[in-house]
Amino acid sequence: MKKKVLIALLVVAIVCVSAMAFAGCSSKPKVGYQVGTTGETYTKDHTNLGPVDYENATLAVQDMINGRISYVITDIAPAKAIANQFPDKVKVIDIGLTEEEYCFAINPKDTKNIKQLLDEFMTENETQLKELQIKYVQGTNEKKVIYSNANPSRPNLVVATSADFPPFENKSGYGYEGYDIEVMNMFCEKYNFNLVIEDMSFTSIVLAVNTGKADVGAAAMTWSEERAESVVFSKAYYDATQVIICPIGDITFDACKTAADVEEILKALK
Repeated sequence: MKKKVLIALLVVAIVCVSAMAFAGCSSKPKVGYQVGTTGETYTKDHTNLGPVDYENATLAVQDMINGRISYVITDIAPAKAIANQFPDKVKVIDIGLTEEEYCFAINPKDTKNIKQLLDEFMTENETQLKELQIKYVQGTNEKKVIYSNANPSRPNLVVATSADFPPFENKSGYGYEGYDIEVMNMFCEKYNFNLVIEDMSFTSIVLAVNTGKADVGAAAMTWSEERAESVVFSKAYYDATQVIICPIGDITFDACKTAADVEEILKALK
């Protein structure tokens, strides 16, 4: 009888120690980001926290709200758009951690002369496009749902996007909305193309454009040397930066004034 009691106590002790060890491991702060983005690179280069891949930043924020991860690092405009969906649950630490530029990615063979036409279009309509961009980022834009179209008398412009990155691209029923999508639609109307939108994972876009499955990648894509080996980039149209999203009651970064302040805390968190 005593032997059974001792064995039972030993089992309980082992379970408790295991549970404590697991709790200790799982309590380490974790950071979520959209896979394949600058947020992933920044997290792995500038923190010692547990990195967690997500298909998009909204899913990461939902997991943060549910307590599965501690923070999310993503681009500032989507960060604010997502935070507006959960105003009583999350907040954005409005300190830029990077400097980057969004461009449209173009097939390197470019048999349709898209780069020249697109750069000309963006230059000629610079003021109008900048005003439209500000409205999208501020959330004051008039909602416009755009659909793929087909007219046999016009050539197709196949645009690859990842429709999970508001306010630049997002799914809306059977259509799409967002700044990038509206610009592509305006471009197609001007140059008499059919707009054909192909929604895919963000990490698939460069390959799709490089191999000719798409003519253009429109997905708030940051220029990088690595991507420039596979696609041709348009002129830049948006200056972006990475920021942190955290739970509304988290004060970890409240006293920070600079990116260096944020990074010092990120590296010290355990």
